[in-house]
Amino acid sequence: MFREALAIAEAAFGEHHPIVASRLNNLAGLLHDTNRNEDAEPLLRRALDILDSSSANAKHEHPRLELLKANYQTILRAMADERD
Repeated sequence: MFREALAIAEAAFGEHHPIVASRLNNLAGLLHDTNRNEDAEPLLRRALDILDSSSANAKHEHPRLELLKANYQTILRAMADERD
């Protein structure tokens, strides 16, 4: 369902829209919750890239950017723990 929501958002808004970043974050959260952090990491990185670009274009930070940064750090820590 999350992948379908992502595909719909990409088709409706384009691949670089903040709504797509939100859908990527949702899918990454599901993957993290099911211990699939290696799959979640590139999705969150892409979401961060989208919101960084959106923030630069709007000349102010997107309101969800800090949340995505925190989620990305959580994924990186989980991946490091898995390696130990």
